[in-house]
Amino acid sequence: MSDLVKEYASTMRVATYEVGAQCILRLSVLLRMCQDVSERNMALLGLGYEKLRADGIVFLLITNQVKIHRMPVHGETITMKTHPRGISGAQFYRDFIVYSGEEKIIEVLQTSVVADGNTHKLLRPKKFLDYGIFSAEKVSEEGRITKLSVPDDLPLVGERPIRFSDLDYNTHLNNAVYADILTDYLPGGAAGRQFAEVQINYVTESRLGDTLQIYAAERDGRIWMKGVNERGCGFTASAVMKPFPKEEMKKARIGIEISNS
Repeated sequence: MSDLVKEYASTMRVATYEVGAQCILRLSVLLRMCQDVSERNMALLGLGYEKLRADGIVFLLITNQVKIHRMPVHGETITMKTHPRGISGAQFYRDFIVYSGEEKIIEVLQTSVVADGNTHKLLRPKKFLDYGIFSAEKVSEEGRITKLSVPDDLPLVGERPIRFSDLDYNTHLNNAVYADILTDYLPGGAAGRQFAEVQINYVTESRLGDTLQIYAAERDGRIWMKGVNERGCGFTASAVMKPFPKEEMKKARIGIEISNS
């Protein structure tokens, strides 16, 4: 049990439906993998979604911060390791590190809060810590995620209605879909480029029937974006892009064989 609390690892192979036009893992799929791995870890500890929901508790994601050295390609075998990192205020920290063999290729840091399963009103961290499985260790100041300061004067670049297929079991726009929105409304487009750094802050829930007004711009080498629904700011995001090397794209497109043995 203590080993599962400290670290949980899962190995998977990147499927065709998980990559995009550049044959590399889509950002939204990476976030879905994080969600799946953390939920399986919690279930093995006896705190799966159904158990927590029956107790009136759900976790709501607040931030995803991603550092990408490189994205895995179709057919590549990767291992994702996750570790709880403690709490800061009301937020629980958890990280995910992705390896290809011995190579560390992606680092993800997440923060989340516990909330009432029906109203989604925030609960005190003690409500979850009372299960006695996770510690109340405090995250160091240097290990915390800083809030994004998105410019106020971003131009409107489009609208994104929230559809039924966007919803998760908490009946709001799933955190991974925001990564698709970031990709789809990226100033200058995503073709020929890939993400190097990404931070997405989830501010106000977006629900079925809402329409997000998307504001975005690229300034001084950084992408800034926010989405606004009828209740206020729904999300903010920031990203740094890097060129997709032509040789890597060529290899990906012809289906290079990857071996991690």
